[in-house]
Amino acid sequence: MLDKPVQAAGEAMLTRRQLIAASTAAAAVGVAGIAPIAAHAAIADPLLDAVAAFRAGMADFNANAPHDDAGAKAYSAISWKGPHAVLTNWTAPATTRGGAMAALRLAVDEEDIGDSPLVGPMMRAALAYLEQERTL
Repeated sequence: MLDKPVQAAGEAMLTRRQLIAASTAAAAVGVAGIAPIAAHAAIADPLLDAVAAFRAGMADFNANAPHDDAGAKAYSAISWKGPHAVLTNWTAPATTRGGAMAALRLAVDEEDIGDSPLVGPMMRAALAYLEQERTL
């Protein structure tokens, strides 16, 4: 049971025994010794949230949009067009690996569909994260 691997957020797989040993060592050095792990786990990524909002809006549209052109156009405005506009105008780097991966997945999906204005901004956000990662 103590040797079953456990994964801390963003960290390599650890056994429970290693995790307990690390926790004991962290307690010995104080809270400052574990602050980097806690800070890493608490990082929010607005890009990840924006991609999720766009995907949810598209899923909603695909499931619920009326079949007539006028109805579909009106429903797109309340389902996916807002999040799409946010992503089309995105200029900030992803702040987490998950956000960078979500941006790249979206860019690939959109590139498969055709000429999408989302591909460039999502690739740049992921690349900016990866370039910053070297300095972290």
